[in-house]
Amino acid sequence: MWADWQNAKGKGLKYAQDFIRNSWATDSGFGLIQQVDQNLLNKILKGELKSFNEIKTFQQEEIVKNGYPQLSVSYTVFYYTLFDKERKTNLILIDSIFINS
Repeated sequence: MWADWQNAKGKGLKYAQDFIRNSWATDSGFGLIQQVDQNLLNKILKGELKSFNEIKTFQQEEIVKNGYPQLSVSYTVFYYTLFDKERKTNLILIDSIFINS
C-alpha cells in the first residue's frame, strides 16, 4: 500500500486527499492539515511548532484572530504517525506538502 500512496501523491492533490480517506491510510495513522497559510507553514518548517497539538492550536488561534481570510495561496500538509519504540511515544512525520492555488 505504501507504493499506492506514493502513486496517489504523484497524481496530485485530489488523489492524495482521496487516498488519505481510505481505511488503510487512517488505520496507519495518515492525516492531513488543510488551509495552511504561509505563516503556519514557515513555523512548521523552521521547527518552531514541535507537536501536532501546537500546529492545530496555532492554526485555530490564527482563525480566531484573523477569521477565515481569502488566501491567494494555501498549502495542504500530509503526515503520518510512527511509534518510536525507544521513546515509547508517537511521532508525527510530515510526508508531503501540496501548494493549493
